[in-house]
Amino acid sequence: MIQSTTTTTYTGTHIYIYIYPINSMSLNNSSQDLIFFKDNSLISDKIINQETTTTTTTTASNNFHSYLSVITYNQSTSPNWLINGLIEDTLFGNATKSLNNHESYHQMKKKDIIIKNKKIMIISFLHNKEFYIKNCKRIGINLEEKEKEQQQQQFQFIDYFNDLFINLIKNPNDSVKDINKMFDNIINSLNNDSKDDVDVIIIEGVEILLFATNITSNQLIFNINRLNKKCRQLFVVSSKECLFKNNESIGVTFSFDDPMIKINDFLIKLLHRSQLNITLEPLITGRAKDITGSLTISKGCIPYDENLSISINEKEYVYHITKDSQVKLYYR
Repeated sequence: MIQSTTTTTYTGTHIYIYIYPINSMSLNNSSQDLIFFKDNSLISDKIINQETTTTTTTTASNNFHSYLSVITYNQSTSPNWLINGLIEDTLFGNATKSLNNHESYHQMKKKDIIIKNKKIMIISFLHNKEFYIKNCKRIGINLEEKEKEQQQQQFQFIDYFNDLFINLIKNPNDSVKDINKMFDNIINSLNNDSKDDVDVIIIEGVEILLFATNITSNQLIFNINRLNKKCRQLFVVSSKECLFKNNESIGVTFSFDDPMIKINDFLIKLLHRSQLNITLEPLITGRAKDITGSLTISKGCIPYDENLSISINEKEYVYHITKDSQVKLYYR
């Protein structure tokens, strides 16, 4: 049987899904480092260390450009390992190596933290803080230390999982004020003092608000945009299980209150304003013994500022997560 996988491409008006065969010969080659940019990085230093410039994308509320990346996945291709890599890359700047070689990371982390000294915030609607602390310990990262280190709080976690529908959202049918307040609380904590800047924010599972409350996709996008302006790099991690494929929508009666419609609209609008898109998908034939899924890196609709002089490394990988949680990646 020929193994194959799919790729999702957004053109501005349509989402196309292509099916490709996997060249099994590539799996016999040595594993590759995962890089998003041609400067061999996951998060380019040119984004994190950018200087103040004046363009239409610079807002009055900060002194840097704000960029958006969208990570979409299917239920069987959880991106937890990728989020761990982004955390590591922000704090230490070497996740492109340690994704394939955790041992080298343990030797480098003490000196690299002095160089990087960057801050990351995780906002999760799917997991609590202990989940990330435990997962990152497996690759040698002590996030509890990063919360306290040098009184800089290099790692911050916002838990919108445990008490979401107990304390934070009182009435799902009248939720907009409560949800706006949730984002207000985050944004107000990120004031305009440069010493308190958060370099990278990752928000995961926010689409649950479209499933479970009366908020619209436009109202949620508005809050995502507000959040984006408070950091240099925002990653929105969202399931794309609800995206309509091919002709699935033909003959379907739509309602704008339908969560499926709201999530489709939300994801399409996110993709429309992003600079970078990462797609994780399972094999079309299911999981193989040596392949967990595929990962595609593609350009978003909005380019990076030309003064940054960075280029996206548009590649397609297949990857395998081993029993000891190591990730092996291969060009497809």
